[in-house]
Amino acid sequence: QDPPMELWMSPMAKYAGSGRIRSLWTTADGSVFSGGSDGIIRQWAFNPTGGPNGTPGFSLVKSMSGHLGAVTGLALVGTMLWSGGTDGTLRLWNVESGDQAHLIPAVKKDAANSSPGHHSGPVTGLLPFEAPNNQGSFVFSSSLDDTVKVWNATNGECVASESHGQGVTSIALTADPKGNPLLLCGLFYGDIMIRGTISNPPLVLLLKLSHQYVGVGHELGPVNDIQSGPGNTFYAVADDGKLTVWQITGDFGL
Repeated sequence: QDPPMELWMSPMAKYAGSGRIRSLWTTADGSVFSGGSDGIIRQWAFNPTGGPNGTPGFSLVKSMSGHLGAVTGLALVGTMLWSGGTDGTLRLWNVESGDQAHLIPAVKKDAANSSPGHHSGPVTGLLPFEAPNNQGSFVFSSSLDDTVKVWNATNGECVASESHGQGVTSIALTADPKGNPLLLCGLFYGDIMIRGTISNPPLVLLLKLSHQYVGVGHELGPVNDIQSGPGNTFYAVADDGKLTVWQITGDFGL
């Protein structure tokens, strides 16, 4: 059996980065973007002879540098690649050129209330969102500054921000039985919040799942990952060693 395919920076550097790989984004045409703990985003493309000894593999196309810490989130929207990192910044990159097109800087914690359009802590994830009925393209970002923010994907404007009272460690999209899109937020102390996406106001809290109150769920956080499943289910994993499965059956009135 052939070994798994690996991505190498070069025959002399048989790794996909100079440290830990913290984030990943793949496209339907075979492009791969990886974000490293070295602050560098690398773009890869399949090459029939790009692997070891001329075998099929992936070749490094370009590197994008700018983050002053690990790259913890990637999201491709059109021709713009969004990235977020432990430096608290969000950056937009022109995929064709590899140039940084826009920077959303971080602010200090004591300035966060007066600057809601900036994160004041490490970014933990990015999630693109196409609003129904052609209402626009957006990007959700989560952070240890307790917030989830919503950004206009075309111009980088912050259009909504909501605090959770604890760090937001993972986010994912799911839907209610009517098909309305919902945002799942995994939190630092093991709680899960379900928020509206097309609600008025935006990001309205619909439900909080906490072991402290409902007796089930994660007793210890953070919720490291949360994923949507079939039949209005979603899955979550946390530092307590549990993998929980939930199903949305009710009507949130959206």
